[in-house]
Amino acid sequence: MRKFFIYFAFLCVINSAFATPPDFNPSHEFELKKDEWARVIIIEKASNIKEIFDFRWTLFDTTNITVQSFFRRFPRHMSMSLRHGQNRYVQRILPDFNKPPNDGVKLYLSFIDFKNKKAKFRVDILDIQKKIDVEFVSPRRSENE
Repeated sequence: MRKFFIYFAFLCVINSAFATPPDFNPSHEFELKKDEWARVIIIEKASNIKEIFDFRWTLFDTTNITVQSFFRRFPRHMSMSLRHGQNRYVQRILPDFNKPPNDGVKLYLSFIDFKNKKAKFRVDILDIQKKIDVEFVSPRRSENE
């Protein structure tokens, strides 16, 4: 039993030594005031289908924020937090049919910070096979802000 434990620990150490973090490409940060909409335009290269992921925040207390998103005409309502482990939402864009988990496309929405009545979000796209083109649309700002 002891040899099995040592062998298992050795495999875990070797696996973590060669593990690499995911390559989020592209990535973009949004700074939004209350009820301002941010938009991520996603175009699938194979079929040229254009889809839109919209999101906004509506309520913030000292650590928690309420976020609404719309993707494929389905509204979602989520609570995110500044606490680690509660600050990220994952939206599957394309499923992974052929070679899971490297075949699919995912959008990660992360809540980063809240200062001066503005929330900062980061959108990361995990697209290993380069199946989509992405465009980020931030809300328009007036010049006196």
